[in-house]
Amino acid sequence: MAEEVIIFARSLPFHHLGGMEVVAWDLAVQLQVKGFKVTVVTTDFDENIPVLENNPQIIKLKNIPKAAYSAGWWTETEKIIETWGTKDNVSAVISISAGAFSTLKHKKSFPNAKFIMQAHGTSIGELVSKIKTRKIKKILSSVKNIFGFYLDAKHYSYFDWVVAVGDAVKKDLTSFPTTLICSYDKIVKIENGIDEYLFSDDISQRNTVREQLGISSEAKVFMSASRLHEQKGVDKNIDLFAEIKKVNVDAKLLICGNGPYEKQLRKKVDELKLNHDVIFLGAKTRTELARIMQGADIFLFLTKRVEGLPLNVLEAMSSGLPLIISEHLTFNSGDKIFKCNPSHIPFKDVQTYINTLSSKERRSFIPDKNTLSHSVSEYTSLFLRNSK
Repeated sequence: MAEEVIIFARSLPFHHLGGMEVVAWDLAVQLQVKGFKVTVVTTDFDENIPVLENNPQIIKLKNIPKAAYSAGWWTETEKIIETWGTKDNVSAVISISAGAFSTLKHKKSFPNAKFIMQAHGTSIGELVSKIKTRKIKKILSSVKNIFGFYLDAKHYSYFDWVVAVGDAVKKDLTSFPTTLICSYDKIVKIENGIDEYLFSDDISQRNTVREQLGISSEAKVFMSASRLHEQKGVDKNIDLFAEIKKVNVDAKLLICGNGPYEKQLRKKVDELKLNHDVIFLGAKTRTELARIMQGADIFLFLTKRVEGLPLNVLEAMSSGLPLIISEHLTFNSGDKIFKCNPSHIPFKDVQTYINTLSSKERRSFIPDKNTLSHSVSEYTSLFLRNSK
């Protein structure tokens, strides 16, 4: 019988396409590929799941709020773990954020399992971020983060391992006051892993993608992929593209994603008279996004806020796309990474950078530690290690 892994995640990419959801599902699928029998417990959703040979089993919790924590979530997840029939065969119980908090009281019934929390942030880190915005609505909403810290305090110590998905999360976990409730010895960093086989530097579909979009094979194609939210800086991408267009007259900009800021962005494109050169493609699945990246030349992400290791940038790196990104991101500048202040973009320097890229061959440049295969190997090693 295959060793079992149980993953508790309130939402998956089938609810909405966020970074946490993508990371959770990719981990589940790849653990199944490695031979584990994986079960994912989540809330109900309507979207059809792609038919794959190695899909994990999914248990949908009905009649409770979708993609959210609720009294129903805590009650039903506890019932599932309490009545699990093959407790001795479970190697790991993985909590995506707080997803498995209510299962911890039954930990002793799983003698061979490591209980692991995948942390995407901390309550205190979120509270500080909200206060820094100086926006009344955000500050008032931080009350729930204080309650979140209380919940964290009740549960962190029972996990065998707490996985930080990046440096920013690890810093929060190892800073006061979170150090009062989470032992440093239990914290391990495993960075977000990108499926390097899905997002590869293969460009066999390049011409087909361009033909379908009505773009010539010689055009310089820029692209962005993110939620269309004001803080994501898509408006800055458009500003930059407008300047680039003055030099690269056949250039195109592909915008993937949807969100509350779309109307304003379309208005901006209209005012700049770029309607024929900026193409809004809407939300895309990751398979569709990987294919679109084959048809692009340069990836833009001029986010206005500090972010750690956003998946969209890692996916672009894995696909071999050179980057023009915000200085708010933690990546180091290099031959394929140009960083700048989104509020003061040095257009001449950007154009010089673009000119240097024309002769460079398309090659993936994602660090090994950010590949999915590396990430999954790190998780499986935790199944065998004893926390201090």
